Amino acid sequence: MYFSDLSWSIRGTLGRKFLALAQQYDDVVDFTLGDPDIPTPEGICEAARRCIGEHRTRYTASAGIMQLREAIAAYESAKSGIKAEATNVAVTIGATEAIHLAFRMLLNPGDEVIIIGPTWAQCPNNVLLCGAKPVIADRFTERFLPDLDYLRTLINDRTKLIVVNSPNNPTGTVYPYEILRQIASLADEKGLHVFSDEVYSTLVYDKPFHSISEFYPSAENLVVFNSFSKAFCMTGWRVGYVVGPSHFIKRLVKMQENVAVCVSSISQWAAIEAIRGASAYTEPIREQFRARRTTLLDSLEDSPLIKYTVPDATFYLFVDISATGLDSRSFCSALLENEHVAITPGLSFGDAFDGYIRLAFTLEDDVIREGVRRIQHFLTTLNA
Repeated sequence: MYFSDLSWSIRGTLGRKFLALAQQYDDVVDFTLGDPDIPTPEGICEAARRCIGEHRTRYTASAGIMQLREAIAAYESAKSGIKAEATNVAVTIGATEAIHLAFRMLLNPGDEVIIIGPTWAQCPNNVLLCGAKPVIADRFTERFLPDLDYLRTLINDRTKLIVVNSPNNPTGTVYPYEILRQIASLADEKGLHVFSDEVYSTLVYDKPFHSISEFYPSAENLVVFNSFSKAFCMTGWRVGYVVGPSHFIKRLVKMQENVAVCVSSISQWAAIEAIRGASAYTEPIREQFRARRTTLLDSLEDSPLIKYTVPDATFYLFVDISATGLDSRSFCSALLENEHVAITPGLSFGDAFDGYIRLAFTLEDDVIREGVRRIQHFLTTLNA
């Protein structure tokens, strides 16, 4: 069997590779995937059961159930002040499909996309799937805030858009108002589109969340992505969405018809319940992860050979391991083999981050403490 040249250009993600390797151990502590262990709230599950009981299990419109699109539009309008209506929303199979379809909408072979790093691997991979070139902006000022002077130097006549991910996976950094304003201003000056990945916007702990959409009152060149996966602990339900200009959404839905037809009706009815009661569902989840962040940071205190900054948001901790002398893949391989702890190598988020690892604190407190105990033991063997 022959494979396309394009298929060879796509790499699997290291996080899932280490997740698979971890399955050989019965006692593994798994910090790899951003997959919350907290059950989906019961009210959301009950909405799905009602849907099944009432036999609302047929195809839906490719753009999504109208009640869900209306609820998403109201939610996004309240969150950032944009004037979204149902015609500005398409429901997708997670945010990943939304981003894939949106790239397909705008990119031609040879185009370039600036992605502010670190970035989850699927983002540049989806650029490659369009025959375009991902360009990672991997220079920073402090706390992984982008170096805007460097960002400007990456723009050329092939650049089509800038991708912003705040709150950021893997660093947990929340971009402040002024940084977002300057990115929006630069994009407007250069005539570029902006894609804003806001999947972790409900998991912000220490500072206010600002959306770059605050600087796009007409939202003509802005596309926003979000998902129910993290905010409502609904990763397996596979519901995300994209918000953009109505003419953009109309064309994107035509692509959706030919890629996935529509999102599961059951998942969509559950999502309607989730977003209509958003605060009641998301606030307890956020506070549980805030407590787990404290557990992880307290457990890691005074650990040798590693450095980190406290994440403002998400359920990730991005750790500098450069003092160990190991690259991230070697560090994670040795840690898994010797201590049965699975962690995602920083290399998964860009070539410039091979001196980092990412821990997802999506585990119960006792498991987090045990995992950190093993990591500290591993570090002492390196320091011996």
